[in-house]
Amino acid sequence: MNKARAFNPFLCARTDNLMALITEVQVQISGYEFFHQTRKRARRPADQATYDRTVEAILCDLCAVELGPANDSIHLPLSNKVLRSKSRYKGTALGKTLPDILKVMSAPEMSFVSVEKGHSTFKIVDDELNVAFAGGQQTILKAGPKLLSRIERFDTTRDDMGQAPEEEVLILRAPKRHSNSNAEYQEYEDDKTTLTLRQQMTDINDWLSTADITCNLSQVDPAHRRLRRIFNNSDFGQGGRLYGGFWQAMSSDERQEHILIEGDCCVELDYGQMSLAILYGLTGTKPPEGDLYDLSAEGIPTDYRKGIKTVIQALINSSKVPTKMPKGVRKLIPSSYTIKDILEAVARKHPAIYPQMTSGIGMQLFRKESDILVDVLETLRSEGIVALPVHDAVIVMDEHHLQATKIMKEVFEGHTGITPEVTLG
Repeated sequence: MNKARAFNPFLCARTDNLMALITEVQVQISGYEFFHQTRKRARRPADQATYDRTVEAILCDLCAVELGPANDSIHLPLSNKVLRSKSRYKGTALGKTLPDILKVMSAPEMSFVSVEKGHSTFKIVDDELNVAFAGGQQTILKAGPKLLSRIERFDTTRDDMGQAPEEEVLILRAPKRHSNSNAEYQEYEDDKTTLTLRQQMTDINDWLSTADITCNLSQVDPAHRRLRRIFNNSDFGQGGRLYGGFWQAMSSDERQEHILIEGDCCVELDYGQMSLAILYGLTGTKPPEGDLYDLSAEGIPTDYRKGIKTVIQALINSSKVPTKMPKGVRKLIPSSYTIKDILEAVARKHPAIYPQMTSGIGMQLFRKESDILVDVLETLRSEGIVALPVHDAVIVMDEHHLQATKIMKEVFEGHTGITPEVTLG
């Protein structure tokens, strides 16, 4: 059974070694086209650049799956609806020339790529013989014999590949159609705000791309470090968290055990109680001393802190006040306490911010949170400190943790007027 994953059209060669492999393949493709007279005239410069980029993306991604532990093939769409559409998210390689390129690369004389064509099935849905899509499979690609031989001859490794700068780093998602659906990417026109946000991400990604970062977990590719900001609900004022780094899917313990920055061990620095601290900053009020999730003075024991935190986060991120405990909380808080008991205790603990907590402000808080993290990253970059973001935390070399902690506090205070707690994870 194929273990195919989706085609990544944004992989590119980051070393001369892989570029030499790609150039050799491109020369053979040109020879095939000349011999079989598949073209009557040379491509225009822009078309040639698109052609070369598509070949590069295919070869890089097939090398990646061949050298990686989890997959043996890639799947991709070849429908005109996809390939001829325009989108800032699609990538050059998913264009109208892709089928012709694959036809050449998979020809018997070439055999750089093995292609299993996709198919769609339909079913009759009514007495008038109308049909509807009933499923199918995208086209599947595997490395062919000639590519496999060159991977070996050029001693290709995962370190030879990187992410192309053409990948869009500002993602705008439309609202979800229903709670269980995935939000679709939405097209947008650039303005001064998006241009500034994109430049920030470009600078951060350029910095991370050349940083000395390693990870010795076999299933992790430390070359995957290009970050994107994802905004929600068709609004650049909502969301904006950073995604895409290989370290984000790892546990905190795995990150600290397996990631090295400049050959040294790392620590994780976390903003404590970030959402509540931001809310206090937005309302211009001072938070109470101590643990903001401690409701013991309101009659809820500190033993249930983890469940209390989950309830508060659900409250902030819900469009309406919850009427029942969030999923999984009943394992943390006994049934003797109702959701009403917890919410009333929260209201007594935080009267200054409780109206905001129940206003559906969650996505706006994510925007403020992500702005703070981006500013932290840019400040650390200006100090020559490599840092990897994880929503409300950063990973830095152990020797930099004091300076990084100071910067995190200063940046947070600059945004909110509140001095935050920063803990060593």
